[in-house]
Amino acid sequence: MRRSLFLFLLTLLACTCLPTDAYARRTSKTVRQERRETGKKIERTRSKIKANTDDTRRQLAKLERVEADIELSDRQLVALTARIDTIGAQAKALADSVNASEAKVEALKKSYAASLRAIRTQRQTASSSAFIFSSRSFDQARRRIRYLRELGRWQTEKASALKTETELLKAQKERLDSISEKLKATKQTVAEKKTRLMSLRDNADALVRKLKKQGRSLEKALAEQQRQARRLDDELNRIIEEEARKAAEAERKRKAEEARRKAEAAKKQKDTSKATATKEPAPKPEAVNKKPAELGPSFEKSKGALPMPVSGTAIIVSDFGRHTHKELSKVEVMNNGIDIETMPGASALAVYPGVVSMVIVMDGYHNVVLLRHGEYLTVYAGISELAVRKGQSVIAGQSLGTIYSDPADDGRTRLHFEVRHEKEKLNPAEWLR
Repeated sequence: MRRSLFLFLLTLLACTCLPTDAYARRTSKTVRQERRETGKKIERTRSKIKANTDDTRRQLAKLERVEADIELSDRQLVALTARIDTIGAQAKALADSVNASEAKVEALKKSYAASLRAIRTQRQTASSSAFIFSSRSFDQARRRIRYLRELGRWQTEKASALKTETELLKAQKERLDSISEKLKATKQTVAEKKTRLMSLRDNADALVRKLKKQGRSLEKALAEQQRQARRLDDELNRIIEEEARKAAEAERKRKAEEARRKAEAAKKQKDTSKATATKEPAPKPEAVNKKPAELGPSFEKSKGALPMPVSGTAIIVSDFGRHTHKELSKVEVMNNGIDIETMPGASALAVYPGVVSMVIVMDGYHNVVLLRHGEYLTVYAGISELAVRKGQSVIAGQSLGTIYSDPADDGRTRLHFEVRHEKEKLNPAEWLR
């Protein structure tokens, strides 16, 4: 009995240890296939995550543009409302003038009609000649002649005054009609702007709701933007420090060379028995880049007068400095410059004469051009096709290259623009007119 039980358990153990049919069929080929499938799944997941992040980035850019449009529309509405008030006040004052002129014309008409009736009555009684010749004395005839002459002059003046006031009234009414039409058109524009503003705010709300649902993707997109901004800032600081080091070294060499020349000149003068007067050549005038008359004599004195650094239409979609996002209250944004959105095909333009200090390529910014204007620098990031090279002198308004248009974002065209005093970052909006 024990022997039978032992054989049964041994047989069961042997059956358990033997591979199943499915395991027996799992060859190296199937393992490689499974790995490929797993790799494809991982790649699809990565692609999906990237697509979500890219979509979030596009939505953020779209939200920035909508917010900029809303801000612009708000300013336009304020200006239009003030214009309505001004035009309304003008219309009211003109309407009062029209009423006064109408009353004056009416009074003149009545006075003139009364004088005509009086003259007509007089002439029905006797003619002017009979009126004069019926005088009892020469003195009375003379007074009657003067009376008739004054009466004729008064009648002419009355007719002229009536004509002048009538023409003035007509002109006032035409101007009032014109102002009324202008007021009507302005109110219509305000109504359209309000409708557009409501639509923009609805779009902004929809974008905000969508972005809030994309929590991880939003965080990743914002983190990537800030990473790119930090990399650009670090690279610009490195370049500026290197330029400062080279400038200091050049200045040190210049001073050493100047000291050496002075020492040689002193030694030569000491060895020469007879000092000779030497005429130093007049210093050559420094080359100065031409600049438009509206710009100041220096970059620093042109603050508030610099033109927009893009050709065509331009709207600032991201402001300078650290600030909380207008719609996403938990999102903090740091911008070392401003971002300007423009039309596809637009060019980046130099805002002031200068020299191309450096041209670099940065992730997220494509080509970046640095222009030096003495102690000041301007930075133009987001250029796809360059039109300048390092060391080249440029004038104000000269094209630095074509701004990149993102084909994956409906051709969105955006330039990142910075103004610096060496390493100090300045608010570009305060320098532009």
